[in-house]
Amino acid sequence: MSVRHLLTERKSAARVAFDHYLRTGQRLTIRGDPEVEFKFNPYHDPRNGRFTFAPGGPRSLSDIIISDGHRGERRVSRSVATIAPEAPPAPSDQAASSQLIEAVGVPDEAAATQLAQYRPGPRGRIGDNGGPPLNDPLTIEQTFPALHNSPGGSLIALADNILDLTGPANRLTTEFMERHANILIQQIKAIEPNFRPASLGFPNTLEGQANLIRQLRFDRAGAFYRAKGEVGPLQIETLRLMQERANSAYAEGQMLFKAGRLQPRLSREEAIGNYVDRKVRYDLRDLYNSQGIDYSKGQKVRVIGWEYDTSGSDPTYRIPDARVGDIAFDVTLSRKTLATPQVRGFFNSDFKPSSVIIIRPIQLGPNNTYAISRPRK
Repeated sequence: MSVRHLLTERKSAARVAFDHYLRTGQRLTIRGDPEVEFKFNPYHDPRNGRFTFAPGGPRSLSDIIISDGHRGERRVSRSVATIAPEAPPAPSDQAASSQLIEAVGVPDEAAATQLAQYRPGPRGRIGDNGGPPLNDPLTIEQTFPALHNSPGGSLIALADNILDLTGPANRLTTEFMERHANILIQQIKAIEPNFRPASLGFPNTLEGQANLIRQLRFDRAGAFYRAKGEVGPLQIETLRLMQERANSAYAEGQMLFKAGRLQPRLSREEAIGNYVDRKVRYDLRDLYNSQGIDYSKGQKVRVIGWEYDTSGSDPTYRIPDARVGDIAFDVTLSRKTLATPQVRGFFNSDFKPSSVIIIRPIQLGPNNTYAISRPRK
């Protein structure tokens, strides 16, 4: 037997095919069988092979099974697994249906319709990474999460994207927006049964859809205030409107000043700031009027109302841009803190605000809008 023959390794058909692939990049068919492409789906229920949209199969499994490629299966504790939201199960009896109705405040028929049509799109779940956010706060504490336990006089940041209503104009976003609009309408009707939305149909454009959601949220806030005297939702919508109007008015003011149509008395910022104040106050009054909300003297809702401090021998007053319940709102271009005399005057006034919200145009940079908690004695 020659040395050459001894050093020659007997190779299997698979090894020969692999060597050929390394040399040429071409795949050989072993044994002449036709090539078949296999696709592996890691997201399936191993019990029946059914496709799922997230690891783990049905939510009813106590132990989530994740198929780990071609290496077999592994079990993961439910507490550490990430599961995409699924459609809520249909109520099995009348009691379950009643619980759902009480939770969202909608009539029986509407609740059943929502269950049947509930199909959460992935972009709707993503929020600020595409599609409108799921956040729909009803209280100031939800908008400024650290407000309830912060030291007195602290500056509390606004929750990220809490007031945002933007997203890509695609079908999934449209379906999400339409579903949210229907929920808002049913919530309003639960308070005011004769409510009819102003829009005759659901808008086709993203801008129109966002405007409809804004209007319905303000309609809901007005219904809470008129029917129940609750100011929480109205505080949120007042903040939302003042922020949006401040942003747009600031951009307009910059253009008007550049065109020479705003005449400053002291500075460019003073001229633009006065323009922003006027626009925000005008639009706020207009929306309050559309809701039939009285903002005259003595009401819980005020626009440019004189808020007196009668604690001293000579009464003084301050004028916040708006007041809703025990919250004062101030639109400004400058940064204000508890050390600002105007802010201290707000807190010293007779209505004793629990917090002062400073609203600045978003163009001024991060943390443009924030709340100042009431100083503690």
